[in-house]
Amino acid sequence: MIGLLFIAAAVVYLIISIGVIRLVVRWAKKRGRRPVLWGFVAALVMYHLVFWDFIPTYALYKYYCATKAGFWVYKTPEQWKTENPGVAETLTWRELSPQFNNSDDSWGFKVNERFIWEIETLATPFLPVRRTVETIVDVEKNEVVVKRVSVRAGYKDGMELIKFWTSMGPFVPKSKEFGELQDNFKQIGRYIK
Repeated sequence: MIGLLFIAAAVVYLIISIGVIRLVVRWAKKRGRRPVLWGFVAALVMYHLVFWDFIPTYALYKYYCATKAGFWVYKTPEQWKTENPGVAETLTWRELSPQFNNSDDSWGFKVNERFIWEIETLATPFLPVRRTVETIVDVEKNEVVVKRVSVRAGYKDGMELIKFWTSMGPFVPKSKEFGELQDNFKQIGRYIK
């Protein structure tokens, strides 16, 4: 039912746009202007009234996927254990890690006494493109050991139905590898219930 409403609205807008373009072309002919140029300008204006955000959103999404998104391993659990001898045996972990919220809009989970999995969403002003930065951090040394940046585009809170053409993604690099490293860092030490 909602799909039919969208189709009906699109047809009505298309009819109005064609009418506006024809009026502008007629006006240009009467005034001795170039009708093709004025018709093209009218078509661009009618397109951008609704779809102004599609091209910049698509371009920024592709740019972030190509340049900002990725997966970086700065230290494996084995390397960490080698650099911190004897510490792994003192750590404990649970199946369900406690959640925390920071004041800077980041949140995450306390994996064990030494590691946290921190998640921060970076929104782009004026366009519905978001980057999610996930890091596994050694809190004692304040050192990032694993980092993943994923990208998503599209409006939230009901607007995604109205402006569905901006929905792209999510582009999440190396999900399996990140999950395995996350589990490996979590499971350093002994399990407690």
